[in-house]
Order: sequence, then structure tokens, then C-alpha cells
Amino acid sequence: MSIIKKVLPLLSFIIIFRFYQCYGIKSDIRHHLSTRTPYRIKCNKDDFKIKFPNCKAHKIWMLLRHGSRLPSAKDIVGAQTVLQNLKYEVLLQHKMGKGFLNKEQLQTFEHWTCDMPVEEEKYLTLEGQDEMVLLAERTHKRFPNIVKQKYDNNSFQFRYTATQRTQQSAKYFSIGLFDKNNAHNVVFEPALKVDNTLRFYKDCDRWKKEVKKNPETFKEQKLYGISKEMNETLANVSKYLGLDRVLSLDVVSLMYKICGYETSWHKHFASPWCCPFDATSIQRLEYYYDLKHYWSDGYGHNLTSRPACMLLKHMFHTLRNESRNATFLFAHSGTLLKFLAHLQLYKPKSHLRGDYVDDDRTWRASNIDCFASNIAFVMYKCKDGDKILTLHQERVIKLPMCDKELCPLTLLEEYFHNSIHNCNHADICNVS
Repeated sequence: MSIIKKVLPLLSFIIIFRFYQCYGIKSDIRHHLSTRTPYRIKCNKDDFKIKFPNCKAHKIWMLLRHGSRLPSAKDIVGAQTVLQNLKYEVLLQHKMGKGFLNKEQLQTFEHWTCDMPVEEEKYLTLEGQDEMVLLAERTHKRFPNIVKQKYDNNSFQFRYTATQRTQQSAKYFSIGLFDKNNAHNVVFEPALKVDNTLRFYKDCDRWKKEVKKNPETFKEQKLYGISKEMNETLANVSKYLGLDRVLSLDVVSLMYKICGYETSWHKHFASPWCCPFDATSIQRLEYYYDLKHYWSDGYGHNLTSRPACMLLKHMFHTLRNESRNATFLFAHSGTLLKFLAHLQLYKPKSHLRGDYVDDDRTWRASNIDCFASNIAFVMYKCKDGDKILTLHQERVIKLPMCDKELCPLTLLEEYFHNSIHNCNHADICNVS
């Protein structure tokens, strides 16, 4: 045991040193990878029981984004073709004395390959499995009165969308709650092909027409994409790699994505595609994607978050009426972001713009929508009535409409009266 204690600090130092060899000591870019940011550096590892005087935790309702996954088929093919060819070009340029990659970084490039099967696009990774197991273990420790280790079908509800990554996330989350033996008994609700609760936007024709397929939605992101700052970033990244040409925004964006994916999957490996980014360039790319998510999934259009009332209605109904004590729903980035906007969380003072970078913005996907992001509502039975505690990324937060973190359930029901009683998916999403 003493040997392990001596080795672990050294191993941790080596891991951090390896990352900084690639990232540079000015900034740890793992915190700025947008929706591909690893959850292990954002989660709350303090798992002590959350208690309040004269109150007892009674029920929990939790919405989770799936864990770390493989890229889309488009990005896998891009990595196997565009980045694979770029790798050889970079190595050749450095043999000619060009570029700024050091010996260790060049070795990482030499050994890099992309062997992901396209047919396994967006599949949950091993790290994604670990994220769910550890998250579940911490949830049990925080709320042992609600999340009991012995599974009971009458006390727990598990539901996921019709995708491999959410189904597997639910499976490994249940293992973290109950251990492997008990987890075999868990009953998961059948996934719906059309799920207007967990993926309320997928079949929302009006949102598709007015937001998703509306060129105006991406106007600010495109404006920033041709800005002086972004052109400077493209030139600096290309120069660092030793290229005689300036890479396009599409290629650098692909590098940024693969950097994020590989950083999330591997705790002890620094992706070579992270190496060309310094503190400034990584935060510019982060902002470029924040503009996208803000305008398509957040506060850019009033319509975007409206159908998220389907989730909120489900939450209030479950906490008030269902006999189950614990509900766990597994969904996607688009679900979480729109739900956060419906709750009025992380709303900036003004719209994010392409001609001005808001460095102090609260709407930052790296923080609010990394892999395995989650939001939980815990109902406490108190002497002075039922109250709701909200946790985001496992940290207690105060909802904007509440005076305190532990908020009266009646106050929330009154504030969200329209979301609860006038929430009809067909009415909201009808194009006409």
C-alpha cells in the first residue's frame, strides 16, 4: 500500500506534464473544448450527504447527457482522410526544419492513427462508461435516503432515447447505483422512436424551420468565423505546424473537435491535434462554437426553449404524483441546453455576437454542456413545506426565480404555471 501511495503522486505529475508538453503551461485547454470537454475535470468530486435542518430528502429527478462518445460518421471520415494526410504533411515539413512541434509532439503525431469504425459513430466510449458509473456512485452517497443500493422497480425509473450512447449510459449508471449483480434486475422503459419529452426538438417542425434551418441562426457564428481574430488563429495554427499555406476554418475546426474527443476518451494521452492550440486560439474556437449553441440551442430565439416545457412538466408531475422516488432520464446536448434556457439559467446580459467576444459570459458550453452533463431536482420534505434543491454538474445552484438554493415547490409551480398547464408539443411545434 505504501508503494502505491508513493507511485500515485509521481504518476499524476507525469500525466500533467505530458498534457502541458502539448498544451503549454499558459493554459490547460482541456477546460475549453466545448461540448466535447471531459466531465472528469468539471464534475464535483465532493460526495458528502446533502442535508438541511428540519428537512429530509424525499425524491430525485435527474436529466443526464450521455457520456463521452465517438464522433459522427462525417468527423470520423474527416479524421481518416483530411487529418491523416495533414499528419504526413506536418511530419515532412518538420523534417525540412519548419514548424514548432518539439520532439515529443512529433512522436505523438507519428504514432497517431484513426481506426474508428464508421458504423460505430457516436457510440459510447470506455471513458463514457466510467463517467456514468462514478456519477451514479456519487449520487448515491449524496442522497442515500432516496437512492438505496437495493433495486426496486417501484422506486426507480430509467428512461433513455433510441440511441446506443444513451442506452449504454443508462446501463452503466445503473451499475454505479446498484453494482453489477443488482443492475441486471433494472427495468428500463422502452425507447421511443419519437420522444417528445427527451428529444422534444427532433420532431418540432416549427423549430426546424424557424431556427435550425434558418440561415440567420448562424449569422453571428459565420461573422466571427471571418473575423480578424479567427484569421489570425488559422494563420498561427498553420505556422506552428510548419505549413506553407493557411489551413481553412473547416480543417482547424475538425482538429479542434478531434482534439476534444481524444482528450475526453484518454486520461493519460495528449492528442496531437491539441498541440497547435495555445490559450488564445483554443478560447477563440470555444467562442466560435458557443455562438452556434447559443443561437441554435439557447437564448438566440424564444421558440428554441419553449418545447422544453415537456421536460419541466414531466419533472413536476413526477415529484408531485409519481410513487417512484428516483427518476433518471438520459438524453443529449440539445436537450440539456434548451432545458437550461427554459429554466433561465446562464443567460447573458445581451445576445452573444460575432463582432465582440464576451470573455465573462456565463453561457459557455465547456462548463454547462460537457460530456455527461446533468441537472437534478431533489424534493425535500421540510417542516414548513416541500422544497426543491437544484444541482447542475453535481453542484448546488440557485434558480434565478428563487431567493435561496432550497426553493419552495409551490413557488416554482407558480412561476412555471404556463409550462406545466399550457404545454402542448403539437401547438408549439405546428408550422402553421
